[in-house]
Amino acid sequence: MGNRTLSPGLVLRALFLDSDAYAELRDDDNPFIEGLFLLVIIGAATAFLAMIGQVLAWASTPNLAAMKDVVFSNLQQMPWWSMTSGAPGFAEEFRRWYDLGWQVFPALFGAPNPVGAAVNILLWPLGLLVSWLIYGVLAHIFARMLGGKGGLGQTLGVTALAFMPMLLRGLEFIPFLVIGSVAATWQLLLRYKAVRTAHALSWGRAFWATMLPFAVYFLFWVILGGSAAAVLALIVGR
Repeated sequence: MGNRTLSPGLVLRALFLDSDAYAELRDDDNPFIEGLFLLVIIGAATAFLAMIGQVLAWASTPNLAAMKDVVFSNLQQMPWWSMTSGAPGFAEEFRRWYDLGWQVFPALFGAPNPVGAAVNILLWPLGLLVSWLIYGVLAHIFARMLGGKGGLGQTLGVTALAFMPMLLRGLEFIPFLVIGSVAATWQLLLRYKAVRTAHALSWGRAFWATMLPFAVYFLFWVILGGSAAAVLALIVGR
């Protein structure tokens, strides 16, 4: 086994589908540790970039508390308010639901949240690690079933390189920069290259080893959704 070390140059070459870059990481003394380190860096860097975007958006957004008070004041000036506010408890109940709505809906519609973005610096690396491990293990199983020769550590090491396009998502705060499906498509191509290099598979077998984990994801969510629907139907039926 070669004594390889992860480097910015290797990562950059891997981003542009350089087979040698994947082969170098595959042949590292411990590709799993290299991949683990890379995933932590990607998750933290992406979350940090997203936090910068949240802070900039927060600094340029009108004060939500002031907006809430202005909207409520204008609601009280409308004719329907005077017609309904005389009902017992109406004003208190309306204000309670109004305040609750302003706590929930701004977050649902993307209101800036620098505090939540700061917490993501810890949470996003953990989420990426879980995603990496699940996909890597499934891809390794399918690759071996299709005749692959790589080890699990090698599969995980090289598939970590495929997460580099996630950094693009941290740049979505830049005006007019639309990431869309670019990162997802790029990541899929890198996963294919990683699986094929790790297991020395033909292009067709590497394609199926790359895509079949997504079929498992789909099946899992179908089963989960069906189970939830069945439980809900059972509860409603009672």
